[in-house]
Amino acid sequence: MIFRSRTRVIPVTAVLLISAVVLASCSSGDGLQQWPDPADPQVPLPTGAVFSDGGDTGDVQDDGGTPFGSLRPGDATPEQRVPDIIDRGRLIVGVSQSMNQLGFRDPVTGEMAGFEVDIAHEIARDIFGDPDRVDFRYIEGDGRDEALRDGDVDIVIRSMTVTRLRQMNVEFSIPYLTVSPRLLVNRNSGIASEEDLADKTVCATTRSTSAQSLTSIDHNRLLLTETWPDCLMAMQHGQVDAIYSDSAVLSGLLAQDPNTELVGMSDHTDHYAVATAPPTIRNTAGLVRQVNTTLERLRSDGTWNRLHGQWLAPYTGAGSQPEPVYRTDEESTELRNLRREAEAAETSEASGASTTAAAAPTTAADDEGERS
Repeated sequence: MIFRSRTRVIPVTAVLLISAVVLASCSSGDGLQQWPDPADPQVPLPTGAVFSDGGDTGDVQDDGGTPFGSLRPGDATPEQRVPDIIDRGRLIVGVSQSMNQLGFRDPVTGEMAGFEVDIAHEIARDIFGDPDRVDFRYIEGDGRDEALRDGDVDIVIRSMTVTRLRQMNVEFSIPYLTVSPRLLVNRNSGIASEEDLADKTVCATTRSTSAQSLTSIDHNRLLLTETWPDCLMAMQHGQVDAIYSDSAVLSGLLAQDPNTELVGMSDHTDHYAVATAPPTIRNTAGLVRQVNTTLERLRSDGTWNRLHGQWLAPYTGAGSQPEPVYRTDEESTELRNLRREAEAAETSEASGASTTAAAAPTTAADDEGERS
């Protein structure tokens, strides 16, 4: 059977007549209705994104000076260091699921992937002899401390920068990555450094250290988003001119959009490290030492170089694992006292007390395993 299309034939004279009427209408006086202009396609901002008036970046805080070092690994076994984790049979790790190249869900395999995810697998390998004995929990940047203090996770590996101020609330491993502030811009944008931002709109995530840093950088307008991928979306829609963050975060965005580039070299560097709850909450000294054992192994057997080469080097260039810094017994005592003072001040503020709370007594969790 053959299907034939039915086409309606319009006489040529009719077409000419219609055309004449249209032309006459277009050339007639101002009193006739004009063809409307197309609507302005205003693309909405990413969900939760707002232009900041300076009050949403969070308080700019002194980082407290040079951070304390971490705890030396020692030669204890995993069974001695982390018996509770071994009894459970899984390591519970807080990661990001939306930071490309660091911690994200692979759209093809559906599995978690990235530089920080692989570090978690390596820590599990050294505890259990099996890199897959990990449970991942997805946490946002502003929920990292709470997840550790509440015991929802054993460790957090989520772009957490080591500062002395943060050491009041968490315990850190030795660093696993060096980062520096950069800008992600569209190619041929004309932006080469922070000095070119005076009349530009810049994007950062809400209450991030990057957003706080922008208060001291001359720029026209700041868009705050809930996630870094939202910043990339905003730039693709022409809503911002640049994204300000560190080199590792921006490398993941660069990998998603080849029409962008990293600009703005900086002499300032920060370090990411694995975080645990502080010993004022629970005894985490053994876990920190276990993590540091793994990070030292990654250095000695070349695993760090392989992982960095796979996930980050194609976008940020070659790098090296940060040198470990370990604290002395005296420094551990100083840090312990500072943590007690911070907790006492926080308790006093929360309760509305007019006098400073007394320092908490020394506990086994404070001292056990601290001596290096």
